[in-house]
Amino acid sequence: MGNSCENSVNRKLRQSKEVLSLIETSIKKGNADIVNFGSNLLSELKKINNKKELKELIKDNLSQKNIYFIRHAESEHNVLERQYMKRLIEFDKINVYDPKLSPDGIKQTNELKEKIKEKKIHFDSVFISPLSRAMQTYFLIEDAINNDADIIVTDFVREVLSMFLDKNKGKELSKLKEENKNKKLNFEFMTKEYWWFDKGENIDSESEDDEEFSLRLKLFLLWITFRPDKNILIISHSHVFIEIQESYGIYNADMVLLDKKDLFDMIISFFDYDK
Repeated sequence: MGNSCENSVNRKLRQSKEVLSLIETSIKKGNADIVNFGSNLLSELKKINNKKELKELIKDNLSQKNIYFIRHAESEHNVLERQYMKRLIEFDKINVYDPKLSPDGIKQTNELKEKIKEKKIHFDSVFISPLSRAMQTYFLIEDAINNDADIIVTDFVREVLSMFLDKNKGKELSKLKEENKNKKLNFEFMTKEYWWFDKGENIDSESEDDEEFSLRLKLFLLWITFRPDKNILIISHSHVFIEIQESYGIYNADMVLLDKKDLFDMIISFFDYDK
């Protein structure tokens, strides 16, 4: 009986490592088409195990994790959006390219930093959207994050891409790396270039539809579920939170612990995806 249980545990560990290796190898290949990425990954996952056992593996791995979510602090766009809602400015004035934090947003990060310190969470990894408002939020709370955390910048958690909204367009990878060359940041898992824009000049006018956006987040959650990290922090955007948690939203500079049932339901829905 003991050997049987041990074999079962070892088998799950081996399969988890195989799944993680497959996902991370696929990400690093940089497939720009998220639909093909998902379809190819699903085919490869089925070679490792059947759908039922993969779901059990996901459930086991997810049960051992605490995944926290921070929405970036208030940005320049958020301020302009409120002014537009009050009819103080025209709509075309709110479309700011890759906005930075507002003065109030910078102040918000001070409270956020204290909140993180009070919770005394030892994060194994931090996943950051490459858009400026998320990156700036991280840098302003960096002192509250333990030094040994793996800090990963990945476009898997960027805001939904729209060719009509410059606020959701960011800098090209070479510029991100150059600007942050003295920072302890991992850029290995930046997957594609079509969202990169420089000074508001369109490199390639693409956008995501609802299916692509949802699929991207399912793949991200699947990935972090199979990482060995126990405490994970995501610094991202409102639409990402809404999609993951089926929630009405989250305040700027707020941190919440994500619901594991919602996470599990979203992840396993990936296995019903077949193109």
